[in-house]
Amino acid sequence: MEKLVGMVLLAGELLLTCGAEMYRVEETIERMGISAGFAQVESFATPTGLFLSLHTSDGRVYTRVRRIRRSFSNLALISEINAISRSFSSGETTIEDVTTRLKGLKKEGVPHNFLRLLMGGMGAAAFTVLYSGSGIEALIAGIIGLIILLIDNKLEDYPIPNALVAAVGAAVAAGLAKGAALLLTINTNVITLGAVMILAPGVVMTTAIRDMLSGELVSGVTRGAEALSIAVGIATGVAIILSMGGN
Repeated sequence: MEKLVGMVLLAGELLLTCGAEMYRVEETIERMGISAGFAQVESFATPTGLFLSLHTSDGRVYTRVRRIRRSFSNLALISEINAISRSFSSGETTIEDVTTRLKGLKKEGVPHNFLRLLMGGMGAAAFTVLYSGSGIEALIAGIIGLIILLIDNKLEDYPIPNALVAAVGAAVAAGLAKGAALLLTINTNVITLGAVMILAPGVVMTTAIRDMLSGELVSGVTRGAEALSIAVGIATGVAIILSMGGN
C-alpha cells in the first residue's frame, strides 16, 4: 500500500515540477489513485505544494504533503507522465514499472541536451528575423541565445530564483550584442530583442491563464506573478547593461 501511495505522490510531484496545470495534476492523481484500488482520492495542488489523501475501502487513510521548491517548464515530460498514467489506468503496466519510469524521469531533471540548445538558438534567430533583423544579426542572436541557454543550464543546479536567472541571461544577451557591435555594423536592439525572447515566460503565463479559467485562482495568481517577475527580471538585466554605456 505504501508503494501505491508513493507512486501516486511521485506522479503528482513530477507534474508540478514540470509546470503542469493544477487541474491536470489533480486529475492524474485521482485517476491513478482509483486505478490503484483506493476507494476515494482527494488532492489539492498549488505551484509550491501538493496535498494528497488516499482512502481505502476498509477505512484507512494515507495522507501525504510534498513541498515543491523549484519548477521548470517541460511539456515533453508532462506528456510522458500523462502517457504513463494512462497506461497504468488501463492496466497495461505494473506498479513496479510505473514507479521505475517515474523515478527515471525525476532523475533526468532539466534536459541539457544539444538539441534543446540548438532549438533555442534557432528560436532567437527566428525572432530576430521577425523584428526585421538582417541575416548576420539573426546569426549573432542565435549564437547569443545558445550561450544564454548554456548559462541557464548551469544556474539550474543552484537554488537561484527564476527572475534572477532571467536577469542574468538578459544582461548577457545585451552585453554580447554590444560587444558584437564593436566589430560589426549591426542593430544591437534587434539582436537583444531576439535573444531575450527565449527567456520570455510564455509557457508560465499561458498556464496561469488556463488555471484561472479552470477556477484555480491561487495557482493562476501565483503563476501570473511569477511570469511578471521574470519579465521584470529580463527588463532589468537589459537596462543595467544599456545604462553602462548607452544603447
